[in-house]
Amino acid sequence: MSNDAVPLNGGPLPGVTDGSNGEEALSLSWSQPPGMVSLSVKNFLFRIITLGIYNFWGKTEVRRRIWSAIRINGEPLQYTGTGKELFLGFLLVLAILSVPTLLLTILALAQFGMKGADLLQTVFTIVFFYLVGVGMHRAIRYRMSRTLWRGIRGGLDGDSWKYGWTYFWTGIVLALTLGWAAPWRAVKLQGLITNGLRFGNQPFAFNANAGALYAPFAALWFSTVAILAVTGMVIWQSVMGLFINMQSGKSMDPALVFKIAAVIYGGLILGFLMFAVVSAWYRARMMNHFAAHTSFDKVQFSGTATGRSLIWLALTNTLMVVFTLGLMSPVAQARSARYFVERLRMDGSASLDQILQGAAHEGRGEGLAQAFDIDAF
Repeated sequence: MSNDAVPLNGGPLPGVTDGSNGEEALSLSWSQPPGMVSLSVKNFLFRIITLGIYNFWGKTEVRRRIWSAIRINGEPLQYTGTGKELFLGFLLVLAILSVPTLLLTILALAQFGMKGADLLQTVFTIVFFYLVGVGMHRAIRYRMSRTLWRGIRGGLDGDSWKYGWTYFWTGIVLALTLGWAAPWRAVKLQGLITNGLRFGNQPFAFNANAGALYAPFAALWFSTVAILAVTGMVIWQSVMGLFINMQSGKSMDPALVFKIAAVIYGGLILGFLMFAVVSAWYRARMMNHFAAHTSFDKVQFSGTATGRSLIWLALTNTLMVVFTLGLMSPVAQARSARYFVERLRMDGSASLDQILQGAAHEGRGEGLAQAFDIDAF
């Protein structure tokens, strides 16, 4: 046990349900963080002025406000990460990845020409896909280690490289099964993360299986095939119409070209929106399934997400970000966090006075996650 292992708050807790064992019922709530619009404007302007460098500090401030808005028994979470950690971590990983990549590419071109460079590019793609999983695990571990409640930090155990390998080979299985391994893969990866999570020295537990997800996934899969077929048919007919017009020797009608382009882009947008609608129902089911099979001590989680509410959240957030050219991204992130908090319930109690401080994590930010642009916020 580490020297900083101390009971939570070092004494009795408010709201304790049983004084003999220090059990306390837990509840989750959201308190709207103030000044998110002005913070969004500030971050946007400072990123432009500093050519993007301020992004690391702006992201940190957004997290601090979102974390503080999440309340457990009325007491806020605290985010202790810094912009300097994110910036240095990004520079370190960028140097580790970019220098060898550049040198190997130059060597391959010099020795084998374009064929060698193409082969090397394939190898890089495979390696980077593996590193995406590693980066995701390390990003979560960093955020958990910088998250405190009542002075006790969170944590994520487990090997990032092993998680990356699981992410990699299950991705291959996903492709080989034409997507049908998606529920199984999602449960497997979620289990590796959740079973590694801890608050202090108290672990979370996850015991789900993929069986309950396959019926809604089947509906999603066949709907996706239908959407792709219809969208592809519309685009094909439009392209063939343009090709026939060109083959006839007639002069190109600008109005016809515009009409065909509008049909193609309209078909793509409509297909995307249709997929977003049908996938929302599956994502809501998956979120609730994961929550229902997650526990902490004697606390059982449950979820109340719905497809309709997820569609509305995604649509409004996308419009907000797109029409403000990214300026309102922090507001959209806060809305997403509020959605998940308000649709996640905790039932039961935990012996909080038995929880000891966990080991500190001295990582350097989220370099891999930022390099691949896979961090959530």
